[in-house]
Amino acid sequence: MPGNLVQINSPSTHLKNEPVRTKPFVPENAHGVHDKHTSKGSHDNHSKSTAIPQPNHTSHIKTQSQTSTTSTHKLRIAVVGSGLAGLTAAHLLSSLHLDEGHGDQGIEVELFEKAHKLGMDAASLSVTCPCQRCALAAGRGNGDPNHEHVEGRMDVPMRSFFPEYYPNLVRLYRSIGVKFHDADNTLACFDVTFDPQSSLESPSAESRLKSNVNIEAPYLSSRSYKVSSDHTITLPDLPPLSILNPYPFGRRLLGYYRIARDYVKMLAASKEFMTQGRMMEIGKDPSEWGDGRQVSLREFLVKGGYSHDFSAFFVPLFACVCTCSFERMMEYPACVVLEYVARCMPFGRMQFVSSGVREVTENLSRNISTIHYNTMVEKIIEVEPTTTTDGKQSGSIILIDSFGVRRTFDHVIFATQANQAAATLAGQRASKPLPKPFVTSHENDYDDSNYGCMEEHDLTDPVTPKDVSADSIAADHPFHNQIQVLSKFPYERTQVVCHTDTSFLPKDPAAWRLLNIAKSTAADILASPFDDVSAELEQQQQKQEQEEESSSIGFSFRNDKNLVNRKQNSASSSSSSSRQQSGSSTPTSTASQSHNSAMATHIMNNTASSLGSTTKFLQTTNPIFQPKPESVISSAWFERAVVNPESMKAVDELSDQMDEQATRILDGSAKISDRVWFVGSYAYPGIPLLEGCVVSAVQVMERIMGAEPAYQLATSVSASEGSFLKRDAPMRERRQTRMEDQKRAKAMAQMGDKDEYDVESPSASSAYFKTAWKDTLADEQIWEEQEHARQATIGSDIKSQKKGRSSAVGSRSSNVYVEVAWMLLLYMAAISQWWMVFMLESVGIDGSRWALA
Repeated sequence: MPGNLVQINSPSTHLKNEPVRTKPFVPENAHGVHDKHTSKGSHDNHSKSTAIPQPNHTSHIKTQSQTSTTSTHKLRIAVVGSGLAGLTAAHLLSSLHLDEGHGDQGIEVELFEKAHKLGMDAASLSVTCPCQRCALAAGRGNGDPNHEHVEGRMDVPMRSFFPEYYPNLVRLYRSIGVKFHDADNTLACFDVTFDPQSSLESPSAESRLKSNVNIEAPYLSSRSYKVSSDHTITLPDLPPLSILNPYPFGRRLLGYYRIARDYVKMLAASKEFMTQGRMMEIGKDPSEWGDGRQVSLREFLVKGGYSHDFSAFFVPLFACVCTCSFERMMEYPACVVLEYVARCMPFGRMQFVSSGVREVTENLSRNISTIHYNTMVEKIIEVEPTTTTDGKQSGSIILIDSFGVRRTFDHVIFATQANQAAATLAGQRASKPLPKPFVTSHENDYDDSNYGCMEEHDLTDPVTPKDVSADSIAADHPFHNQIQVLSKFPYERTQVVCHTDTSFLPKDPAAWRLLNIAKSTAADILASPFDDVSAELEQQQQKQEQEEESSSIGFSFRNDKNLVNRKQNSASSSSSSSRQQSGSSTPTSTASQSHNSAMATHIMNNTASSLGSTTKFLQTTNPIFQPKPESVISSAWFERAVVNPESMKAVDELSDQMDEQATRILDGSAKISDRVWFVGSYAYPGIPLLEGCVVSAVQVMERIMGAEPAYQLATSVSASEGSFLKRDAPMRERRQTRMEDQKRAKAMAQMGDKDEYDVESPSASSAYFKTAWKDTLADEQIWEEQEHARQATIGSDIKSQKKGRSSAVGSRSSNVYVEVAWMLLLYMAAISQWWMVFMLESVGIDGSRWALA
């Protein structure tokens, strides 16, 4: 969300060896640059020196580039965007040193953020305490004498993760000293019905605000049962058994049986294919395994014979995980979703950062010397290349920001969304920026002018905007290839509302859970733009329209999916087309403001004890109706990357492009486009989540290190053993070994018998699905060994205790039969508790004390 920008038409130089950054939250000048190590007076002097007019822009830029490589011996890298991907990339690059880690810092990193604070935490907020003491201190007269004092903070959006799927994120958090804790995986699924008088044909936020909303009782709920010091198992709840009316109990029990049966079937299939390294083949007919087609989640559920009871639980749950509409969820390749199932279930525990993501942003940004807030990157152009002494071409990049300031860099890393990066490379602004967050109360360090009004969110136009596509860019454009790939990544708009309206929860407070998932009774959970019946109907309708218009142009659903999806979008107002006329993915659609999406409401008090218990602070994602205006604390919009077969292939194309870039830079034949890199959740196989942000940043760092061997970049020899780069060393060696083995196999195949060697290079996706889960287990074992070695310096008693516990863990994990027996024992203990709670609640006794609700 850009702030009030001031146009400045002069280039900018930077003081050498003087770390500068923006003062958090309150920019001190038009450029948003602040020296964190100096007083305000010295900062003012520096501010003036950062915009010195130069009579000759080109000569100045050349001199600056030569100075950075010959005098300071440092690379200059710009990172655009300060989400987790941008912060991780900037943090790791700022941790690299020259001369194999023996010299000074090897890279000057400048981070650019369009908002007034770091993007990962930009929408988060501190909750205003409603107690009487705080109200009087703030000059308010509406204090509640019965409300306990709270000092909580809400992460927006909520950042939860499963360590089994996020091993690199966990390693990063550990390395920067961020603590996290687990939460009980409690869940409630229920339906929402709307007054028949409300218009389903035009489900705008305004109409749903006025409609009569009825929250039905949960059709599925679960609670957790603690069965050991480090194991908690989640089991479903059963309604009390009534002899007079046994139908509700029997119907619920039958539904749970079907869910359990299909869940075990899916779990067994997903784990089998994962351990065999054939995850990308799951759900396919044997005759189709070699054609590269990925079976969609909808095809997998329908052809696999999964029951409606299971789908009504599974699809909304994963639509919340992926933050998308049901249409987009059904487009997901089945292997992407089932790999998450295989790695996280059945014993995964949801984790939360204990102190909130503000600590993450502060710790990651601590070593970044320069951060520019309220600054958008508008254009990138190339400096005239120079020839080095060895005959290679050495070029730099000019980055032009929203103030008109020009800065020169050796590399630029885009840590923005793919569609935003494409627009910047094309020299265009985003076609339809998201409205600024609406916040009812601000922190002291907030700039109120940076926040929008509530109406911007309630009345936001859900129509899909037209973004940059490869067809709109000339073939000779320097970034044509990058834009062509980036335009294949689709996005959906998501609204996140923080509020206190408990009507978003089941009517019975006993049924409230950590995660409360609702869907409209009018929703079609298996809705898909590729549905055969819908396709046939659309073909007939199109044929009729063509005959009426006496048009000779034929119609093919498979060749013009954009037209089909536009009509579906017009009917449901819930999803965009999956294809544009050019064949590339439409970048953005709107999951919010749609009856055909899952609405997830988190009770934030359950994961943040500082919020107290008097008032339930709620966070709702993709609201299918709007909360009471007086209950709204904040409202923000986001765009979330989603996955379809085309975007899955685009991940491989983007990875190959960046590998080729590194090779050309190393060979001295690089172009301007070869010095631009991309990181983010979308740029990594699997579901676009925080894990992809971290890994894509690490991979780009490694590519830059390999492309610039003259700098001898490496982790500082004085870095602590707990630093991320030190912890990541085994993983990095494993990746390098695989690449070397592949190159060696290719070379041997060229020299000898091609049939003797496997010369086919695995794509990024196929390599991920074959090795990621194995790497997670190997890295966790290495982590435990390193922890044992570290504990040896603390004391023999602690070492003995740790060793004893880890040995037990190791014995279970080293023998699959022992592990299975142990897990069955834990389940038996959980079921005994579950049965006891059911019996107590059937006779009217509260059994929640034995269940962690």
